[in-house]
Amino acid sequence: MKVVMDADCLIKLTKANLKELVCSAIAVVIPVAVKMAVVDNAGPHPDAEMIQGNIKSKQLTVKGGQAGHDEGEEAALDLFRRGSYDALCSDDRRFIRRLRILNIPYITPAVFVAVLLKQGRLTAMEAAEKLELLAPYISDDEYATVRLVIENWRTS
Repeated sequence: MKVVMDADCLIKLTKANLKELVCSAIAVVIPVAVKMAVVDNAGPHPDAEMIQGNIKSKQLTVKGGQAGHDEGEEAALDLFRRGSYDALCSDDRRFIRRLRILNIPYITPAVFVAVLLKQGRLTAMEAAEKLELLAPYISDDEYATVRLVIENWRTS
C-alpha cells in the first residue's frame, strides 16, 4: 500500500508513537508543503526531529516541487492526483468531506490501527493498546468505530 499523508495525520501518528509502525508497513509519502509545516517551520520540537529522522532514514518519502502557497491538504491532494497512490491520509473533517465528494479513498489515523491488525502486524490486544495511545487525538466516532473493529476481530 502506498499513501499520501497530510500534516494532521502525520502529527497525530507521531504523538501516539504509531508513525514508525505505520511507515514500516505502508509506503508513506508527504508533500514538500507538509515537510515544511511539520519539520522546517516547527522549530526545535521533538516531533519535528523524529519526523526529520524518518525522512533521513527513508521511512518517509518527500515528493513534489518547491512548496508554493499550497496548504498541506492541497499539496497532498495534488500529489495524490499526480501519482499512483492507494489513499490519502488525513484527520481534518472539512478535508475529508471534500475527499468524499471527489470520491478519493482516504485513511484516518485510527484506521491505520485496523489496517495493521488486518495485516497481522498487530494482535487485537496490541491494536487496542495503540488505539488508546491515539484516543486523545481523534474524534469519539473514529475511536468507537475502530474499537468495534478490534473487539469483533476474528470473533465472527
